[in-house]
Amino acid sequence: MLRWFSGRRAISAVFSILLLVIITCIAGIFLYNFVIGTLTNATDSGSVDPFSLHIDNVNMNDTCMAIYVGNRLNHEISVAKVYINDMSRDILNSVEGRVLIAPSSTGIVYVKGPFVAGCSYNIKVIFNSGGSLLSIVRY
Repeated sequence: MLRWFSGRRAISAVFSILLLVIITCIAGIFLYNFVIGTLTNATDSGSVDPFSLHIDNVNMNDTCMAIYVGNRLNHEISVAKVYINDMSRDILNSVEGRVLIAPSSTGIVYVKGPFVAGCSYNIKVIFNSGGSLLSIVRY
């Protein structure tokens, strides 16, 4: 009977080690999913790739400038203000003082002139999030 009892103890030790390995693996999987989920949420909400927002093109005439702003983010952005040569300009197509640009699209911001042919213009587009874009165009 002593022989049967000592053999049983060895099997229990193997089972306990196997159980500890399984619990460790499951805990590692949960920890991995938690860390990846946290990092994904932090990247989506806070940091912005510098090339996610960009000025695609600028068209202008004597009275109006059309600024094509590209949005490669996965959420809507809002243009709050536009400065031309460090002067705040009126946005013609703003709704409640801002222009909304849908995710993964290009929006047009119309700015009131006057603009003179042969001159260069420094453009600064400011978003409600606090970010901005800079560009220089020649008319």
